[in-house]
Amino acid sequence: MASSKFKYLTSEDVQHFLTKGWLRVPGAIKQEYIDTWMADLWTRIGYDEHNKSTWDEEYLHLPRHREVPVEDFAPDAWNKIVEICGGDDRIDPVRERYVGDAFIINFGSGDKTPARQEHDPRAQNGWHTDDDWYRMFLDSSGNALTVIHVFTDIPARGGGTWVCEDGIAGVVKYLYDHPEGLDPPIKAANCEHISSCKEFSTVVAEKGDVILLHGLLPHAASPNYLNYARVISNPHISLHSPYNLNRPNGEYTLLEQVILRGLGRDSLPEWKPTRERKFYYPRNAGFKRAKAKIELERMVRAAKAKGLDESAVDSIYLRRDTKAFEDFEKRNGFDKEVKDGEDGLLLEQHKLVWA
Repeated sequence: MASSKFKYLTSEDVQHFLTKGWLRVPGAIKQEYIDTWMADLWTRIGYDEHNKSTWDEEYLHLPRHREVPVEDFAPDAWNKIVEICGGDDRIDPVRERYVGDAFIINFGSGDKTPARQEHDPRAQNGWHTDDDWYRMFLDSSGNALTVIHVFTDIPARGGGTWVCEDGIAGVVKYLYDHPEGLDPPIKAANCEHISSCKEFSTVVAEKGDVILLHGLLPHAASPNYLNYARVISNPHISLHSPYNLNRPNGEYTLLEQVILRGLGRDSLPEWKPTRERKFYYPRNAGFKRAKAKIELERMVRAAKAKGLDESAVDSIYLRRDTKAFEDFEKRNGFDKEVKDGEDGLLLEQHKLVWA
């Protein structure tokens, strides 16, 4: 797709996304959201910012209390997202159309701070593509883009997300060979080839940056050697319909081009999923939403300590039984049925295990 067709994506953006599978949009997040959402971070998690002995866990996923439309939160990133997706008319008008303060914090730990040999990303467990809420096929677009919103600077060795740039080819080949699809939890079945890959990058970014990953780009957490609170959030961009990998006119979106490029094909007229499409309550919400009540209690206590009442606390969980809460549930897939069986919900925060 010629770069002249884009208003916001530069030719360098297009080339980088097609060949690397990701794109950084610097300084895209409005400062007002960084300031207000980060203001009660330490209250929510119950750690002392200035006493690392209270940092009990190395890695935390938090629930979402506040959210705003993507285009209001990071307008410059949204403009590029729309062009990567092929137009805003292809983006789901409900699912994940808002972004929020569901922070992911990588604290590192004291034993990582001394100089030591870096971990080899090829040897790590945990490589994955995000999908805990739908049956994944090659043409699935429920997670068209995995988005990283950067709320703190991420210097080198500071726990930035690993990406495997030559790993997409293996992912799309696996999904091509398995038209029956993968049900969550995928358990890295489509990322078993990472140990033989060669092109890896670690996200280095500044507060306010937005990183856009193709939804099939393998990625993983990396060690935080600096033992500070690296804070990001990790929403997604969903399309309302599957990708079309057999367009007669060849006018493929950048998302579709990445898939076809990974397979070395111009089109896939022969490929079709062999099972029905299914969507579920997001599996990872199990352990995250269990924290919402505890966090809310801490936020209310902190407000009262300042002489305020709970109305001063900004949390969707104070607005249950309202239309706003109903809309929040739908946007985040919390109105879907839980998948049957022991894999329906992940009830405990997963740990980081380093090779």
